[in-house]
Amino acid sequence: MTENENLKSETEEEKSKEELDKEKEEKFKIESLQKAGKIAQEVKKYIKPKIKVGAKVFDLISDTEAKIEELGGLCAFPVNFCINNIAAHYTSPIKDDGLEINEGDLVKIDLGVHIEGYIVDTAFSINFSEDESLENIIQATEVALDAAKMMVKPKTNTRDIGKKIEEIIKGFKYNPIRELGGHQIERWTVHGKKKLPELGSQGGDVMETGEVFSIEIFASTGDGSVHNTQYSYIYEINPYAGRVPLRRKTSKQLLGFINKNYKTLPFADRWLAKEFRLGVAFGLQELIQQGKLQVHHVLAAKKSVNIAQIEESILITEDGFEQLT
Repeated sequence: MTENENLKSETEEEKSKEELDKEKEEKFKIESLQKAGKIAQEVKKYIKPKIKVGAKVFDLISDTEAKIEELGGLCAFPVNFCINNIAAHYTSPIKDDGLEINEGDLVKIDLGVHIEGYIVDTAFSINFSEDESLENIIQATEVALDAAKMMVKPKTNTRDIGKKIEEIIKGFKYNPIRELGGHQIERWTVHGKKKLPELGSQGGDVMETGEVFSIEIFASTGDGSVHNTQYSYIYEINPYAGRVPLRRKTSKQLLGFINKNYKTLPFADRWLAKEFRLGVAFGLQELIQQGKLQVHHVLAAKKSVNIAQIEESILITEDGFEQLT
């Protein structure tokens, strides 16, 4: 065998190994997503009957998060439990605030599961109100979700899906929420680069085989807008922050713990309180001030407004999609 033939043979072997590694990685990704999806499905079945008038939100959230871990997954973010005009990012604070479900409430539960950073994200709503204006609000989100799924395939522009979602939600006499919507999900990143908007005017991105998306739909009795409140119980590492000086010992310990256990995923301050008995609030405050953490404020509409939500995660396949949750 000549020297050129030897080099060619070695190159082919290296290429073959690289291809095998890629195949192995892709197989692990799909298996992890499918496992996370099955856990999410089981958790939804488990928690739905427990969501009733008089139930304490802190207990429901704790129960949901514990069930995710019991079934072999990890929380991709703190369980969100949003009532009436609260749209997103509410989770129980360190000290139980006593929040309960009341007659007349419209409740939204948003949960995420990950296996080794491969994430699924899903949400559903339950209506405890007899208000006629809310009679079809959950149905509106369900119909929009089904229509959106019918459009999913490689090379679809998410703008077109957003246009269909907007058309259906408005057809039910509700408004989609312009600041919220679906999104690509990447490894260790709940909100990936690509967007799946709720309005056709918001631009979009092209879906490609192998990508994971959440189709997330909101229907509002208001004007379709939400704002940051003063409350925040969910945080995540700012990936763009470099090294910064930290004065407090607790801040350094918290940062090390967060990097090790949550990486780039969102976490709750009450999770930290389980590990650190003292100094969590002051440590978080310094990390926020130094730009090491991003804050997720509770998002709300006006008090008189009600909001419903639905969300499922899908894997784009060559001929369409696989629903994961």
